[in-house]
Amino acid sequence: MTRESGHKEGKNRREAQRFWWLIGLSIGAILFTVTLAFLFYNALSQNLVENRKVFLNKQVELAANEAQRNFNNLYEDLIFYANNQERSANDSDLPLNPNVDEARVRRLLNNYINLIDTLIIEKGDFRKAYRVSDANYFSITESAQSIDAASCRYCFRVKSDKGNVALLAKLNLGMYFSRHLVNYYLGPNTTKLVYFEGSFFQLIDDSMQVPVALEPRLREAVEREIRGGLRGQYEGLLEVGEAFGSQESLLIQYPFTLFRLELKSPIAFVFTQNKSTVVSGLFANYFYLFLSLFALLLFVVYFLSKYFKVTSENNHLLEKKSRDLDQLLKQQTMLLQQSRGFIYYQNEDLKLYKVSDNVTEVLGYSAEEFLSLSVGEWMCDDSGGFSVSKKEAIERKADFYYYESNSNQKQGSPIRVKIFEKLIYDERSNFAGAVGMCTDINDKYMADQELIRSENRLRSVLNSLPDTIFIYNNKGDFLDYYVHNDELLLQPPQKALGKNISEMLTGESGERAMRAFKRSVMTGKMQTEELDLLLDIGRRYFEVRFFKLDDKRMISVARDITGQKLWEKGLREAKEAAEIANREKSNFLANMSHEIRTPLNGLLGITGLLSKTSLTDEQRELLSIIGDSGESLLHIVNDILDYSKIEAGKMELNPVLFKLKPEMERIINVFSGMAQEKSLSIRLDVDATLPEAVVLDREKLTQIFFNIIGNAVKYSQKNGKIAVSLKGEKLFSHNLILHCAVEDDGVGIAREKLPELVKPFTQANAASNGEYKGTGLGLAIANKLIELMGGVLQIESELGVGSTFSFTLISYINGEQVEIDAEIPAGIKDTVSFETIGEDFPLDILIVEDNEINLKFMGMLLSQLGYEPDIAMNGMEAIACVEKKKYDLIFMDNQMPGMNGMDATKAIRTMAYGKAVRIVGLSASVFKEDVEHALSIGMNDYLTKPVKIEQIVNTIKSCAMAASKEVK
Repeated sequence: MTRESGHKEGKNRREAQRFWWLIGLSIGAILFTVTLAFLFYNALSQNLVENRKVFLNKQVELAANEAQRNFNNLYEDLIFYANNQERSANDSDLPLNPNVDEARVRRLLNNYINLIDTLIIEKGDFRKAYRVSDANYFSITESAQSIDAASCRYCFRVKSDKGNVALLAKLNLGMYFSRHLVNYYLGPNTTKLVYFEGSFFQLIDDSMQVPVALEPRLREAVEREIRGGLRGQYEGLLEVGEAFGSQESLLIQYPFTLFRLELKSPIAFVFTQNKSTVVSGLFANYFYLFLSLFALLLFVVYFLSKYFKVTSENNHLLEKKSRDLDQLLKQQTMLLQQSRGFIYYQNEDLKLYKVSDNVTEVLGYSAEEFLSLSVGEWMCDDSGGFSVSKKEAIERKADFYYYESNSNQKQGSPIRVKIFEKLIYDERSNFAGAVGMCTDINDKYMADQELIRSENRLRSVLNSLPDTIFIYNNKGDFLDYYVHNDELLLQPPQKALGKNISEMLTGESGERAMRAFKRSVMTGKMQTEELDLLLDIGRRYFEVRFFKLDDKRMISVARDITGQKLWEKGLREAKEAAEIANREKSNFLANMSHEIRTPLNGLLGITGLLSKTSLTDEQRELLSIIGDSGESLLHIVNDILDYSKIEAGKMELNPVLFKLKPEMERIINVFSGMAQEKSLSIRLDVDATLPEAVVLDREKLTQIFFNIIGNAVKYSQKNGKIAVSLKGEKLFSHNLILHCAVEDDGVGIAREKLPELVKPFTQANAASNGEYKGTGLGLAIANKLIELMGGVLQIESELGVGSTFSFTLISYINGEQVEIDAEIPAGIKDTVSFETIGEDFPLDILIVEDNEINLKFMGMLLSQLGYEPDIAMNGMEAIACVEKKKYDLIFMDNQMPGMNGMDATKAIRTMAYGKAVRIVGLSASVFKEDVEHALSIGMNDYLTKPVKIEQIVNTIKSCAMAASKEVK
């Protein structure tokens, strides 16, 4: 116990010693601080007094110099004015002009309105006085007394150089000094005096009326230096009026002299400052500081007694609060970073004095840069509205203030920010400042603006749509609507709200609408239904679309398609009429082809047979004319049919792989006879870079060049030249652009007639004498075929010079061989004689033909070939012949009375002897669909009339080769 009590006693003693040491150190620190404060107070007060003297010296010097300069300027302006008036009077030998320039007088008085009281001008017998009142009223009076005779102490007397003009300026020194010294602000507790005529005056109400008393010693010192022309600064007692009494003052004087005035002594401006007020604020502060230190000493003694008791608790509490504050600051920083905002502080004058560092992330300014910004620099285009609305909130004593605006970034475009401020008021409800948070909401603002624009666009779309829109719940009850025209409804839309679709639409239309609605609800997909409704304005057709608006609502969009329905009906009728007309056109062309080609078949066939008999030269020439005429007529028919196919879109391409140069040489050789008749030279130029073989529609290419080269030959003059050129341009890996051109030096074509060339049945150089014959379809067909093959025909021509026809075609560089020469079986001779074909290829042949001329031609031809064919005049007879005999080859005409060739072929293919027989169709129809139909029903081949002898021979050879393969 003794050891424990001694330990406790030692601990208490140490704590007591520590306590008194702290008390002693505190008192010593206070005494040391008081001493330093006293010394610092003396030094600072002396420095303040000296600084005040320097300031007053500068101000009084400026005032005196400015006053002296104004007096000198006035005197010089008066002299200038007098001399100016004298010069204007002596411009001629005329008597002295008594008038004066009153505009200059007014300007002079206005310039020195505080100094000049009255200006008298004497010019010969002219003598007037001028004044300007404080209200800027300009007055003129007659002056009876001469300037020389006038007595005036504070005046400027001025005469011109020649003495003809005299001026007297009466000065109001009191008003001038009073108004002049007003421009020099000295601060509170200061006095401005004027030393004038041996006295010190205080300026009151634009006059020097109140004399100021100085203590004798001070007055004597000041007057002595003023009379000596020396500036000075003094300290002493100054009595300014009865209200203030005597004051210890700083006195600063600066003398100056007005040489043109008759004064007893110089004039001086004297500025005074109550010395006690210079350091009064400093004294008060230090006095309060002393009292605070003394009070602090007392509080230190009191609180130190409590110190040891509460130290641990305070430290613990401080640590806890510090941790909480750190946590709060971290949370606040994280919140500001997440929300892209910063906090700022404003004083009662709405000046920023503190801002968080997050301002850099939001606006790009540093904290120092942001604090230097004004509201106009911070806010963008709306600083006025921001300031006004905030002041209104302060006037309402609002606790919070909200605002949205655009804010300028340091770099980049303005951003949208939201401002939230907590307005702070003192105990008197006066505004004391604000704490604000500025948050970057630019992304949200842009999204909102885009949503607004989207809604406006949607609203504009809805306003422009003719559709009727209804919104329902999932049961089909009407919730909302958008109706463009009430006439398109069964009832006004207001009455439909709350009702079900089945209540508004009855009958079949209502059932169909509900089925579509329920399907859309169940599947979530849009359902479309066409409804016809009987309205007050008549029957209308609607296309209604049902689809989901969200999980709980459905929407329907109904469009009036009555006009569309009528248009579709008219379109169907027009299409049907066009199809009927097209069928009639096709039937007409087929009939025309048959009627023309059938006699041509006999004509050309008989001509071919006749050419193989013994004929004289004259007979052979006449026979050639008959054959050429028939071929020309056949060419015309083919042109008409080809153009009809192209117009109907039935012309198709059949690309094959062939050698280009030999084919072009063959085409040009066809025109060799015509070229020799007109002594024309046709030159072929195939670019060496072109591949040897290309993939194109060989027949169409031949037809294009036949038409274009034939045209060039037709319109070329004798001894003319025709150049045919082909060049290629490789495109990608397997494509080739083929550039073709045919150039002649013929008669040429007028420029205005070039567009007419590609029109059907048109000739650019139609002559009445028939020099240039033709149907006018050649170039039209060539142009259509070029377009079909992916090219464009271009024509350049000049009258008397010639023409150039150029075009491009898309080709392929490589391809598969589509035409394979048939191999001749063993035992079949490679070369046969026309007269021995029957022996070389023995066949049983049946001819089915109703036309006597064609029948005679076929009979005579086969007889010359060594065959004895059987004859059938129609399909029924052909079937009877096949029932009796097995034939190897049947030549079957298509159009025959009773049963045509198509039906007969179908029937023969069902017979025992008809399954293996080779049937070759003979018809004047050249339409592709007719050929395909014939092949599809069982014909093996199809020959179009007029049939040539070579075609008959080749058909017989093919039949014999096929029969030979079957035997093997």
